[in-house]
Amino acid sequence: MQRRNSSHLINVVQGKDESLRDHLTRFNKESLMVKDLEPSFALAALNSGLKDNSPFTLSLMKKPAQDMADLLRRAEKYVNAEEAMAARKQKTSRSGHQAKKGKKEKRKDMSELPKDDLRHKLSKREESPKRGAPIPTYNNFAPLLEMRTRILTVEKDKVPIQ
Repeated sequence: MQRRNSSHLINVVQGKDESLRDHLTRFNKESLMVKDLEPSFALAALNSGLKDNSPFTLSLMKKPAQDMADLLRRAEKYVNAEEAMAARKQKTSRSGHQAKKGKKEKRKDMSELPKDDLRHKLSKREESPKRGAPIPTYNNFAPLLEMRTRILTVEKDKVPIQ
């Protein structure tokens, strides 16, 4: 492992398609190779290497980080948000692919279901409002007799049915 000069960190720039997590990981690896790294210089180098148009960079422009720990704490929130959005996009693209099925395939899928399966009724309901069983609506609800925290702890302890 070759030791590097602290000015080397200025060249560590976030790529166009590089995630914030990947950039922070790469920056951290590079900073470990620098001997006697000043924390203020590392903070400035990391700031200058971020994408110009990212939400995280805009946040740092509005309120600069006090130190590296502050920057990393704030970056964690943006990394989590970035990954959640990526997962949501991936989920949407998968469900969009399934939604492109033709009507013939949909009918074929429904014919494969057993007659007592309720999805038959729901699919008929979606196709035409005149066919299928009406879906009930509820206007009155029973009042809770237990505190919400108690109900949630009981529900949390239940074993899911598989």
